[in-house]
Amino acid sequence: MTPNKEKALAALLTCSTRKEAAERVGISERTIRGYFQDDEFIERYRAAFADVIEEATRHAQQSLSPALSVLREIMGDEKEPASVRVQAAKCVIDYGLKLGEALDVLERVNELEKIAMRLEAKR
Repeated sequence: MTPNKEKALAALLTCSTRKEAAERVGISERTIRGYFQDDEFIERYRAAFADVIEEATRHAQQSLSPALSVLREIMGDEKEPASVRVQAAKCVIDYGLKLGEALDVLERVNELEKIAMRLEAKR
């Protein structure tokens, strides 16, 4: 890839819009749109974006336990207004249910993958 494409790729990962990325790199927005016609550029962009998402997910996962601890603390603090405690309790319940559902789906996917591998091995 050309140096401008490399710079554009980096800018696209940190800027809010293609226009902003183009300005940062010193090229036109039209040029950036043209880069998205290049299969290699698209592939590299998708891979880099996937890395950004993976890193953000890791950070969010690391924040779950402390965040839930804060909510539990607020929920149990008799000095807090009832509405604040109820909201904290609701958040704890909602997150607990969502995490439980996600774990259930993950377990099901893992089981389906095992079944698929067994069926593939029999062929």
